[in-house]
Order: sequence, then C-alpha cells, then structure tokens
Amino acid sequence: MRNTLISFILMLTAHAAQAQSDVESYVGTVRARDVHGLSYGVRGCIASVSDSAVRDQIATAGQPLIKLDDAQAQLGLRTAQARLSDLRAAVEERVLSADAAEADLRRRDEELAFVSKEFERNQTMFRRGLINETTMEAVERRMMDARFAADRAREALATANSAVARARIAVEIGELDLKTAELDQADLTLTAPFDGVLVGFDPRVGACVTEGALAAQLYDPKRKAVDVYVLISRLSDTETAVTRGTDVTVRRGNGQDCGGQITWIDTEADLESQYVKTTIDVEESCAAALFLNEAVEVWLTPQTKNMVSQ
Repeated sequence: MRNTLISFILMLTAHAAQAQSDVESYVGTVRARDVHGLSYGVRGCIASVSDSAVRDQIATAGQPLIKLDDAQAQLGLRTAQARLSDLRAAVEERVLSADAAEADLRRRDEELAFVSKEFERNQTMFRRGLINETTMEAVERRMMDARFAADRAREALATANSAVARARIAVEIGELDLKTAELDQADLTLTAPFDGVLVGFDPRVGACVTEGALAAQLYDPKRKAVDVYVLISRLSDTETAVTRGTDVTVRRGNGQDCGGQITWIDTEADLESQYVKTTIDVEESCAAALFLNEAVEVWLTPQTKNMVSQ
C-alpha cells in the first residue's frame, strides 16, 4: 500500500513537471489597440475648453472638447450667405430677361408670318400688274426687316438663356462656398468621435493653434493589446507551434489574470536574439483595468498545429 501511494505521488509530480515545461512566460507591454488623433480643422485661437475633459481625461461620443474663436468664421459665413442670396436674385433677373426675350421672339415671329402673307399677296398682285414695282419693293423691304428682327430676337433669346445658365452655375458655386463656410464653422468645435480616454489633452484658453495641429489622442480603454517577443523556434516547432489564434494568459503584477489571443506575428526576426514580435489582443472584459505601458507577464501554452492552424 505504501509503495502504491509513493508511485502515485511520483506520477503526479512527473505530470506536473511536464505541464510546467509546456508553459512559457514572456514579459510584454500594454498599449492601446487603436489610437485616434484629434486635430484642429481650422486655424484660430481657443475660446473655451471642456473642464470635465481636462479634469478626468475622459471623453464621450459627440462631446465638445475645444471651441475656437468664431468671429472670423461667422463673418465668412454671413458673407457667403449674402453672396448666395445675391446670386439667386441674379438668377431670377436673368429668368425674367429670358422670358421677355422669348415673348419678343413670339411677337417677331408673328409679325414675320403676317408680313410673309402680305408679301405673297403683293407678289401675286405684282405678277398680275395690279401694283407697281415701287410698291413691291416697299413690301420686300418690310419682309426683310421683319426677318431681320426675328433673327435678332432669336439671338437675344439664346443670349438670355446662356445668361440664365451662367447665373445658375454661379449659384451652385455660391452654395459650395456656403458649404465650405459652414464646414469651417463646424471645424471650430473639436468633438470626441467616440467614448474613450484622452492622452495629452492640455489645451489653454487664448492659445492660438494651426490647422492640422494635434490636440490630443483618444483611445477606447476596452481595446488594448500586449506586445511580446517570442523565440522563433516556438513558431516553427514541428509538434507544437505558436500561431495566430493561440490563446494566452496575461498576468498583472498584482496577480490578476486576463485572457487574450495572438492576432499578429511579425514576418522578420531579430538577427541576434532570434525573437519575433507578436501582438496579443486582450479580452475586452478585463482590458479596461490595464494601464498603458504597464509591464505584464504573458503565459503562453502552445497548442498542437492541428488545433490552431489557420
């Protein structure tokens, strides 16, 4: 009985040692998985800052963080609005002119039709000898004048229609200018695109900034990753290999564990150390508790290739 118990203990010890040898640990660094840069859309001076965002370094989606002085933008916006109103009024004037030209063309065409009939009658009478050549020449002159007047009216209508088209194009340009002014007005307010934690957010009221300057960085605290370096031999082992999709355990200094999964492996190894950079996506359920740049221990349990091959 005693020998049997000793044999059982030795067997458990051997299994434990084997299990311990299959587990590897690495030291990694926590970072944000996605970092969004918040930049100023226009040039200006800071008029107001969100006190809660500065104090807590936390932002919610749609929250105004910084507002720039809008005096210049307001002037540009009102100028664009006034110019667009003037251009629209010009279109109405051009349309009225085109309507008048069209009405004049109708009158000229009617006059030409009337003179044409008169010309045909007088031509018949001239052939019969009922009127003399002088009278016929006067009718022909009226015919030519009527035709010329109709042609001029037709040209005037074409010119009026062209002016209407140009005026409408000018209105479209004015609408685009107004849209630009409205966008410039909107760019005066820097808002948070999503809920997250701010990094480097320390604006000062009165400070002047340039377009494109970085105001802060924003990241989702639930989306964190850990970068570790794994021996290249662990990637090419014939029996067990570390691949994308391998589950790992991320352990903090206080002993707290968090699950994760390898999502990226570099294609180039360091020549001297033969280590390859690997990225682990931490489970969102516990990622928020991790600090950026926190050193953590990654426990890696390689699985067989047929279990983790992609």
